[in-house]
Amino acid sequence: MDNILILLIVMSLTPVILLFIIYGMFIRIKKLTNEVSELNSKISQQNQKQKSLLKFYIGSKALLNDYSLMYGNKTDKKIEFTVDYEVEVVDISETEIKVKALNFVGNDSFSRDPQNRQSIISFLQDKWISKNEAQLILDESYS
Repeated sequence: MDNILILLIVMSLTPVILLFIIYGMFIRIKKLTNEVSELNSKISQQNQKQKSLLKFYIGSKALLNDYSLMYGNKTDKKIEFTVDYEVEVVDISETEIKVKALNFVGNDSFSRDPQNRQSIISFLQDKWISKNEAQLILDESYS
């Protein structure tokens, strides 16, 4: 009879003990998931920083794809359009580059109009842009 009583007590306590073990494992998994998330965030930030440190140098060329522009003054309606710029790097900071537009390809009829060409080129002279917006053109001079 004592053996059966001990067996019943052990069997009744087993689910409670298992619940504590499962709860402890759940807490540990949650903590590890948070750590993994933080580490992934740090890796992402590091990759972004490394990408922004891509070897831009003064005189290098880059592309600005689908660069959004707007034309219009206070009385006219505003025209929004995009162009693909080819730029030369004039100056460099930690997160930005100062560029000079060399050429562009218009993505719509307004930007392809020869009368608008000079003003579109002039807009991006000595302007600071984020390094993330530019795609470095790698050529023979890149080392």
